[in-house]
Amino acid sequence: MIEVYLSFNGNAAEAAAFYQQVFDAPEPYIMRFSDMPREEQEQTPPGAEDLVMYANVKTYAGDIMMSDMMPGTSVTPNEGVWITFSHEDLGRLRKHFDALAKDGEVIMPLEQTFFSKLYGQVKDKFGFYWMIMSPE
Repeated sequence: MIEVYLSFNGNAAEAAAFYQQVFDAPEPYIMRFSDMPREEQEQTPPGAEDLVMYANVKTYAGDIMMSDMMPGTSVTPNEGVWITFSHEDLGRLRKHFDALAKDGEVIMPLEQTFFSKLYGQVKDKFGFYWMIMSPE
């Protein structure tokens, strides 16, 4: 099994809520640095208390895991990495594509191609690139 783990600049909780809505997932599991045992918290830098140490959005198709970067560090989503979501239900694909595109950018509209009944590319509002497609 291959799963995705995304890093954020302080907005992982917002992203978890967004992906929960996009994929009609149950409430995401979110652990903040303040949830760590007290002796472990002493090793985290000031300002990290409310950041997400680990979050997991369990979708019907797999897990989307994520966390925030520590204060003083940052991450830029990699344009060379795409998250691919494939499903047989074309209605679901359209719904997920539209939800990911909200406040994002459609790279390639969702349409039939020679290799897929439905295929499209979108950059979500967090800067992550997605390929949405049917398996045929």
